[in-house]
Amino acid sequence: MGANDRISMVAVFIDEHIKEELTILQLSAWAGYSAGYFTRCFKRKFGISPMEYVKQRKLLTAAKEIAKGRRILDAALDYGWETHSGFTKSFTSVFGYSPVLLRAFYVRDASVKGDRQLMEAYIKTTQRYLKPEELWQILRLTLKENKTEYDNARLRRIYELAEVLHEGEKRKSGEEYITHPLNVAIILADMGTDENTVCAGLLHDVWQGEYKEKIAEDAGPVICEILLSYEEFERTHVSSDDRGALVALSDRLHNMRTIEFVDPATWKRRAEDTLRLFSPIASKCADFRLRSELDELSIKFL
Repeated sequence: MGANDRISMVAVFIDEHIKEELTILQLSAWAGYSAGYFTRCFKRKFGISPMEYVKQRKLLTAAKEIAKGRRILDAALDYGWETHSGFTKSFTSVFGYSPVLLRAFYVRDASVKGDRQLMEAYIKTTQRYLKPEELWQILRLTLKENKTEYDNARLRRIYELAEVLHEGEKRKSGEEYITHPLNVAIILADMGTDENTVCAGLLHDVWQGEYKEKIAEDAGPVICEILLSYEEFERTHVSSDDRGALVALSDRLHNMRTIEFVDPATWKRRAEDTLRLFSPIASKCADFRLRSELDELSIKFL
């Protein structure tokens, strides 16, 4: 068997074991050559080194899965990358665009077809009239699904603080008001934000006047920084911290999902504000699921 045939068989072997960790020593031994001779033969046939070829095949296979709706992080982990950012950097260097673009195309196509929940094309939506404790369990599950590190006792303490500060309040739907910040926190968790941002989502509607001192004492400086950024964004639609903008966007998304409980006279104004202000910012935050749903809801109520 000639060298070209052996190298071709190695290429087939690579595709058959694409999710495994492959090394130059393993591939050259499988071909029956020394590492140096194998590398020279491989570069002559394919124009690139064996390990660069392996990397490109892994990225291409992952790209096909992402284009069909798979989460970027899940694909990255399957093909040997440890982080979303590391995978994105490698992907962009090879293909010249971010893998987020593939997700955007998928979301667009799923939206046209009406496949709302297919392959997680949209951010998680909860049923109406769930009890706060049920939403709390969904929040914990969402954090677990996204492999987000968090301190359960701390998160529970922040949730209970928000619950106390909202005690007696009701939404226009008749639900306890705490269900709104819980839904905001679930949206943030599903977008993959960190524990502090999720906590800020739980507290965003009580970050005012008399409660600021209490929150600062119980929640700590990092959460307060995010809430200050959220307050800045609500006032100016500009934020020095992206986490504050994400809290505001998640708040707007849940409010748009429940807009039918608001006076119909306000529907058009809120929908126009969402399209004009919030949707473009959602794109800048690189979560196309968020922009897609904000646009869809706005158009529906316009």
